[in-house]
Amino acid sequence: MTPALFITSMGMACPVGLCVASACAAKRAGLSALQELPFFDNACEPIIGATVSSLDLALPAASRMSGLMLHALVELIQGAPKLDWTEVPFLLCLAEPERPGIDIRGIAQTVIHDASSKLGIQFHPTHSRVIPSGQVAGMHALHEASRLMQETRAPACVVAGVDSLLSALTLQWLDQHRRLKTATHNDGLFPGEGAAAILIQAYRQPGTCLEISGLGFGQEEAPLLSNKPLRAGGLTDAARTALAQARLGLHEIDLRLSDVTGEQYGFKELPLMEARLFRTVRKEDQPLWHWAEAMGDTGAIAGIVQLILADQAFRKGYAPGTTAICLSSALAGARAAAVVRDLSRPQGPL
Repeated sequence: MTPALFITSMGMACPVGLCVASACAAKRAGLSALQELPFFDNACEPIIGATVSSLDLALPAASRMSGLMLHALVELIQGAPKLDWTEVPFLLCLAEPERPGIDIRGIAQTVIHDASSKLGIQFHPTHSRVIPSGQVAGMHALHEASRLMQETRAPACVVAGVDSLLSALTLQWLDQHRRLKTATHNDGLFPGEGAAAILIQAYRQPGTCLEISGLGFGQEEAPLLSNKPLRAGGLTDAARTALAQARLGLHEIDLRLSDVTGEQYGFKELPLMEARLFRTVRKEDQPLWHWAEAMGDTGAIAGIVQLILADQAFRKGYAPGTTAICLSSALAGARAAAVVRDLSRPQGPL
């Protein structure tokens, strides 16, 4: 059982905005940063994706991702309560090391060095760590943050992530596996990039709007590249656990957020999970929100940006209700879910 967690500050830098407010406003307005990139697929056609235009694509990958991460951290620190940052663990979410074009060690070292040298911020020296789990990294980091705050009495944890699919090796690998969306192949994704960070605390602070009231994890036996029949067992297990911790049924969830990227696999997995968990008919609409239509697949920040979007929707009153579920699926089969509640509006009876 994971105790309730609270988001007390956040920051974000992505193709549709260099801060939380602008990015979520762009998403709400239906804006998209998808465009032709200076990369070509194996058919010599321009690849469509989304890039943060303020950072030169010619920069080394580690330097570029560190620049994205610093944008998000500056915003988070400016909005955070007063803290001794040396007591705060920094949990850095990155892509899986198996993905071509990713240098986990190089990115982590550059981010930590730049946070210290450029921002003057030093995080906890022994409890900080890298979580290279791809799309589910943010949810795993929340679980680790809960553990650290219980066992070490840390006042807070920074859950941060940065990722970019805009490297030649990554794009080539995606194209080889027919995972890029092109003019002749609709069952694919648009590559994107971005950075996001949230400050997690065990107690509600003034102005806190979002409570994470349930976390769940699972393992899918038929991941995307396995060619096995999909039953969505992993996502079902993750969602069932998160809902049980929050003491809610799926029919009581007002909003779904997902890291679906445009590939048919993800859109098949969601209804399979829902068919196994719905036990009561829900007459009200239960919309599905995802960032991919605005900025493509952003990899390791997928879970974090879902939480940020839910917070902003609750805070500004455009969410369809007071409860939401965030769903993440990694390529190798790991699944994760988080149930969140709006603290700014009265809750109905549980």
